[in-house]
Amino acid sequence: MSEHFGGRSCAEPSPQWDHNVTMRMAAAKRLALARAPLYRGRMLESLYLICGDDEYLVSTKAQERVAELVPPADREFGLEIIDGAADTVDAALAALRRLKEAMQTASFFTAQRVIWFKDVSFLIDNVVGKSTAVKERVTEIAELIKAGLMPGQILLVTAPKVHKRYAFYKACKSAGKIEEFAVPEKAHTAEAGAKTRAQTLIKEAGLKMPAAAFETFMARAGVETRSIVNELQKLSLYLGDRREVKTEDVMAVVCASRSALAWDLADAVGDRKLAEAIGIARQLLFQKQSAVGLLIALENRVRDLMIHREALEKGWLRGRDTHYKWGNLPPEVNAAMSESMTRDPRATHPFRIGILGEQARHFTRADLRRCRGAVLEAHRTLVSSSLPAAVVLELLLVRMLARDPANPV
Repeated sequence: MSEHFGGRSCAEPSPQWDHNVTMRMAAAKRLALARAPLYRGRMLESLYLICGDDEYLVSTKAQERVAELVPPADREFGLEIIDGAADTVDAALAALRRLKEAMQTASFFTAQRVIWFKDVSFLIDNVVGKSTAVKERVTEIAELIKAGLMPGQILLVTAPKVHKRYAFYKACKSAGKIEEFAVPEKAHTAEAGAKTRAQTLIKEAGLKMPAAAFETFMARAGVETRSIVNELQKLSLYLGDRREVKTEDVMAVVCASRSALAWDLADAVGDRKLAEAIGIARQLLFQKQSAVGLLIALENRVRDLMIHREALEKGWLRGRDTHYKWGNLPPEVNAAMSESMTRDPRATHPFRIGILGEQARHFTRADLRRCRGAVLEAHRTLVSSSLPAAVVLELLLVRMLARDPANPV
């Protein structure tokens, strides 16, 4: 039986006690709102997740967020950076322990504090991310986020990739703002986006780049924004006071990325330059480029050349010396190109159309059918035999590009 004081059970809270608790909770809420971060008069989020495989855009956006959240004078105590790049399970667990401690520690020296969990590498199904221990700790962080961050605290997370099925991603989506900068999976979509960004960056650099130079630049620099920025900086230094970029400037200065080298390999095949094609293939394999990926790139180029070769023979495509133009097509062909193909070949940049038209002249339609068969056979050999990838690829290039003395093109 419970004891009574003043006619009231000690198991029951008094009205005065209820009132005090309510007042304290209201005061805590007012304090949280008073300490909530503001920027130019507007309320900021308490959590930002910035992710994507375009490393430059992720990094740039993160720096912008830090600049708006933490004045330079407050960064000694108002910004804590925790490195989330972890190659091992132990490193990931250590980073998560530091993050949890930071999230549970109040800020005593500044009105608000930003915790930047930077370059987190284990929020996907990789070896470290699949670890049971890591998953449990990440779930703990997600629960802390759901419960609400401490007053005046802002969590900034940057990562190359985050699995959207994970509780962590869902917690971030509910509690704050997610900004994604992913390179599109479809090559033509990625290329279009990269070209738009490159044109903006070229203007910002004060450079002028004619169409031919621009297409050559994009073919070599690739679709990654960081590569585009770096190569434009090199070009600007190389040109000095001169501001117009020529194709020869691009060839002299801009390094070919792995994706650009794959394009160069396809161009060497299209130009029937066997020695150059073998050299590029060896370099790509040395750089750990996927042999299957290279075969797919070659198959795509053969398909493009087959389309352009047939168009040349039927008069749908006319021109010489890289200056080519599509003419009127029969209705059924026009419908097939517009509706059935993944990408209408007529929508390609005129510079590329010129290159493909000229390359198509190096092959007969029979040559191209033989090349396509050789690529498919090489793919079967690669996945079903123990032959080294380099041997399979070089034999393929010889079969594709060796000319038939009885029928020279």
